[in-house]
Amino acid sequence: MTHAPLPNPAHSHELHPPRALLMAIGALVLFTVVGVGATRLAGLGHTTDWRGMSTETLPLTFEDGADGSVIARDPASANLVREWAPETGGFVRTAMRSLALERRQMGIGSGPAFVLHRTENGQLILEDPETGKWVSLNAFGGDNAGEFAKLFASAEIAP
Repeated sequence: MTHAPLPNPAHSHELHPPRALLMAIGALVLFTVVGVGATRLAGLGHTTDWRGMSTETLPLTFEDGADGSVIARDPASANLVREWAPETGGFVRTAMRSLALERRQMGIGSGPAFVLHRTENGQLILEDPETGKWVSLNAFGGDNAGEFAKLFASAEIAP
């Protein structure tokens, strides 16, 4: 005598997720939609064209010194604006090398100037007008941005 297999409750085609799980998923979706909507309406997290907010600009060329230093110059006069000795200015070196790499990939030499911008809200932006690339320096912390901020004061006292 053969018996029919007993139904396996774990393999039922009538699955009903727990009501609490469905409510939690619904709340998460609602929270996400409301959060994104509020952020958009308030203009938070919205990337704007910072060029219109630039209040101060400083064109600069950068070069590697024979001793391993990094040198920033005024492109119009070729006067020294600032020099970072070997083993110093790590963030400046990194930021400039990343922009220089983009230039090399596009076949652009190191001659054209970069432009350092200070915006009305105090943000510092390093722009490469040749490639259209730019770096928001404040995103890397105050100390790192401060290394570039010093260039504005150095340029004022350069001969």
